[in-house]
Amino acid sequence: MMASTGPSSSRNKQAGSNSQESSTTKQSSVSRSALSAGRANVALSQTISGISATGRSISSLVSSGLQHPRHHIMELLHAFDVTGLASSARHTLSTTSSIVFSPLTVQAVKGDLTGIASLTGLSGMAPHLMASHYLKRATANAQALALTGSIQATLMPADQLLAEDIPDPGARVSLFQGFRASYPGHSKGKRSKNHQRRRKNGFGEVDEDDPNRAFSSLLSERERTIKEQVKLQAQKTVIQSEIDQIAASIETLQAKQTNLGFKLSKLAEREDDLADTLGELNDKLASISEGSKRQDGESLQLEYRQETRDSGTCINTFYGHDGIITSVDLNGPYGTLVTASRDRTTRVWDLTTFKCLGQLPGHEDYVECMQLAQHTLVTGSRDNTIRTWNLADLNHVQNSRSSSPSPSESSIYSNNINGKFVETDMDVYSRPSAETIEVLDRCWTSTLNGHTGDVTCLYFEEEKLISGSNDKTIKEWDLTTGQCVLTMDLLWAMGTSNTWSDWMNETPDQSYVGGLQFWQYALCSGTIDGAIRMWDLRSGQSHRTLAGHTGPITSLQFDEYHVVSGSVDRSVRIWDLRTGAIQEILQYDDPVRSLQFDTSKIIIGSGESLKIYDRVSQQYSYYTGHTNTVETVRYNDSVIASGGQDSTVRLWSR
Repeated sequence: MMASTGPSSSRNKQAGSNSQESSTTKQSSVSRSALSAGRANVALSQTISGISATGRSISSLVSSGLQHPRHHIMELLHAFDVTGLASSARHTLSTTSSIVFSPLTVQAVKGDLTGIASLTGLSGMAPHLMASHYLKRATANAQALALTGSIQATLMPADQLLAEDIPDPGARVSLFQGFRASYPGHSKGKRSKNHQRRRKNGFGEVDEDDPNRAFSSLLSERERTIKEQVKLQAQKTVIQSEIDQIAASIETLQAKQTNLGFKLSKLAEREDDLADTLGELNDKLASISEGSKRQDGESLQLEYRQETRDSGTCINTFYGHDGIITSVDLNGPYGTLVTASRDRTTRVWDLTTFKCLGQLPGHEDYVECMQLAQHTLVTGSRDNTIRTWNLADLNHVQNSRSSSPSPSESSIYSNNINGKFVETDMDVYSRPSAETIEVLDRCWTSTLNGHTGDVTCLYFEEEKLISGSNDKTIKEWDLTTGQCVLTMDLLWAMGTSNTWSDWMNETPDQSYVGGLQFWQYALCSGTIDGAIRMWDLRSGQSHRTLAGHTGPITSLQFDEYHVVSGSVDRSVRIWDLRTGAIQEILQYDDPVRSLQFDTSKIIIGSGESLKIYDRVSQQYSYYTGHTNTVETVRYNDSVIASGGQDSTVRLWSR
């Protein structure tokens, strides 16, 4: 039995010894843990005390610096134990790092309250650990205050400020947050793309964290915008150029349309005029063939009626006056011609025989103007009077033109035939005979007195007569009673214009009223100031003025659409009555003395020739033959009469 119990006893002893060793080991481990915890607590207490003392020293230093002068602050800085503060800080950091980075025991992991208390103490130390970060800033401010007298702020980089987390003052700060605040370099890393702030503009996103990249992006966008703007400007220029071309084409077409319409209207007017002329010629031919008889009962045969003459042929030249021809008029190609001269005679000629029928007496000075319509003649003189005559009772010479030159002889006597100048036999052609000229005093019917100046122009229709005078008035007369019914004052119409006085001083013989014409109640006058005025004969007021001439008006005429005026300024102007605008200007080398027109031609006396302007083709024809200035022109049907300063009157084929 003893033998059997031996091995078991030894196993029991061995087991007891093992259990005793394990309990001893366990007890030594607990003792080491307790010792470590005690050391940690002691180290923490010392660290906290050192940091608190350091903070109090810095606070007293800053307070003293704010209350003492600069030299006191320097003394405090010398007295301050910076070396001790640095040693205390190194000891504090060494102790803290040994606690943080030393491995925890199993008991702590399993729930050792002592280890957890150590970690809790470290968490409470975090604010004091952060104090070292601000300690350097406070020291720098104190030194700046001592040197300069002002606190110099220590600025942190923007990325460092943005990277730091600012804790809530009321919340507890963890150990790791305090460590990251004390050593920002350990926790600084690349920010994620989700945290990078981006700014949007009209062309996309721009990274604000990379200034160079943002600037390059903006430059690229600016260049693209400029290119787009230049492209748009070029497109606008092209389109505007096309619009201008279209507008120019439209304007050209409109001008062509206007010109063609004007020519068409002229052709229509010419057509109507030719129709009227043809009707009048037919009536006259019928009346002449029925009423004209020779004394022996035979029909009057006018050989020259059957003759055909080219336009511009001088049919006859009338001699007899000894002075400048001032006025002429005729009532038809085979009727009566009346001429007036500065020799103070007024002669009547038979266009059938080219013989002078006599002269009209009565005026004390020469006749300045006249008008012959049918058998009624009205003359205006420089003796300030107007006389009316009836030529119906004149005994025309009944002899045929057997003694007058033949067409071939006429070519010899005329100075110009179809533009060719030839010699003239002055002794044979239309020279007055040596016999005494008959005085036609029985033709006088009435005398109109009222003007106080020369009567320079007149115009009458039926029983109404309008006259213009150098007394600066225009008068309306009733031919039935011989009374003046209206006087129009030109000075009042001119207003403050003094142009007329300048011309009167330069040319004393210049007419104040150069020409006038009326139709019903509309009167048109041209005066020495170069203006054409429209009058209303019901009120005697001037209601419209056409200004354009730069010299006195010498003659004018109007129809339904146009006014044609001639002036000393060497021009003929065609005015549009509907708009008052100048439609055409015809310029010459000499002053325009006289004119007359119809729908197809304008006959102008200027210089030593007659100018015939074709209004349709806009071409000129020249009738030459006068040896001095042409003073007056008149036409009727197919013939033109002209008088000049060479004292001759010429009859032309129109």
